[in-house]
Amino acid sequence: MSRDDVGAIRCSAIDAFASVPGATRIGAIVGGRDDRLFAARWQFERAQIATANLSEGVLICRTVGTASVTRTSRGTTIRRRPAIGSISYVSPDTPAVWSVDGRCETCHVYLRPERLRRFAAQHVGGGSAPVIEDLFAVEDPWLKGYFQMLQSEFELRREGAAADELFVSQAEQLLIQHLVQRHAYGARLAETQVMRRAHPLSPATLRRIEEFIEANLADEIALCDLAGVACMSIGHFLRAFRASSGVTPYQYVLKCRLHRACDMLRSSCIPVAYVAKACGFKTASHLSSKFHASLGTSPSLYRARSERPARMH
Repeated sequence: MSRDDVGAIRCSAIDAFASVPGATRIGAIVGGRDDRLFAARWQFERAQIATANLSEGVLICRTVGTASVTRTSRGTTIRRRPAIGSISYVSPDTPAVWSVDGRCETCHVYLRPERLRRFAAQHVGGGSAPVIEDLFAVEDPWLKGYFQMLQSEFELRREGAAADELFVSQAEQLLIQHLVQRHAYGARLAETQVMRRAHPLSPATLRRIEEFIEANLADEIALCDLAGVACMSIGHFLRAFRASSGVTPYQYVLKCRLHRACDMLRSSCIPVAYVAKACGFKTASHLSSKFHASLGTSPSLYRARSERPARMH
């Protein structure tokens, strides 16, 4: 715990939820360098939690269940039945009590104020840090898709592997940008940084990025690593790379890793677990899930099918 400017005791949101009777954490992503992103899955059954004095904001997506939720804040009580995929946001230090009447599951992303301040320093006009508005069971298709994207990482974490560094760093950047653009009070994104269409990377810069990725494919690659090679801020690089390639850096690196895995599976008898490690996947299972999602088959079946023509000659 730490004390804020007025001396009130603040606590981490993850600890606050963990101390609530009727709340059970069923999965987590501890993210990347300096724990930039922390996401968790929760199961609630007739739980009640006070959210004043939290040290992080909490973005919440309903994933399972039909339980009603009541929020009481500043003398106003609102009761809703969040739909699957609906979004709520609890701002730090907002005095509120949330009551869950029944059983449900949710996915949370915890947003540290320093991350919002860092984004604001680069992208928000006027120099003030953005304040994300309180949301309660709203529909936001982009955020719904964002939480669906997290599901594969939760499956990976079940095996005890660390979250993918590039996935984490990119996911945080995209999330903060969306929240500030769509759900912030009075924040004006600087036109020269975000609102203006990004210019593609120069051919020479793109070539350096591709060479860096190829040379480090078996290792952790973070968004800050790639932005450093391009000599750009993270936000500027992310937009410029997408303008150049049509995909995000994470999607591009994943494609490169799968391409290398295919080459290794076709040309060697190396066990799938070693292929996974050589291509930058956390585990054989992680490789299998991404392989199946992209190619519609498993690494083992892909290898077997690749061997058949050779055996026939």
